[in-house]
Amino acid sequence: NRMRMITKLIQRLRSRQVSLTKESPWVTVFESSDEFVIRINKLRLEDEEIPVIIFDQRDSSYNNFGLIYLKVQHQDEERALEILNSSNE
Repeated sequence: NRMRMITKLIQRLRSRQVSLTKESPWVTVFESSDEFVIRINKLRLEDEEIPVIIFDQRDSSYNNFGLIYLKVQHQDEERALEILNSSNE
């Protein structure tokens, strides 16, 4: 009974995970080590109603090593890149 409960819990947790493998529907459109820049660009994309996720690969001890990635779904990639590459007016 206890083992069955643990198995069900694991299955529920796995079903909630966002897969970021090669088969993922998410693609990187921007990367930086500066969290502020990432947050600003995330807001720019969300203002255009593009769903965005942040994938933080920085070292959890120091936050000085590694990058933070902005990811959008494949179908939004071209539009997201246009927005990010356009200057703020």
